[in-house]
Amino acid sequence: MKKSISIVTIITILILFSCKKEKNEEVSVVRDCTGTYLHFNGKDYHVCKNDKLSSFENGVTVKATFKRIKKCEGSANLETKCTMIHSNEGWIEVEKIE
Repeated sequence: MKKSISIVTIITILILFSCKKEKNEEVSVVRDCTGTYLHFNGKDYHVCKNDKLSSFENGVTVKATFKRIKKCEGSANLETKCTMIHSNEGWIEVEKIE
């Protein structure tokens, strides 16, 4: 019985920690005609609803709290479309930026 309670406790803790995918890291703002991205650990993450980044220039380093999301809904980057492709690691939502 003790062993099964321990396993359940461990699984619950792992699930709780795996659900929190928020980052508070130093990142660079990257902008081009395909959208706005945060560059982190050598990879670009596409910013959903980039209004929080409007005051930051391209290339500036900022501290941001963000989380990965499966898809961007609402006012997702209504920037000029172009024929350029910008490979990225998927969508993120910025919670806080300074």
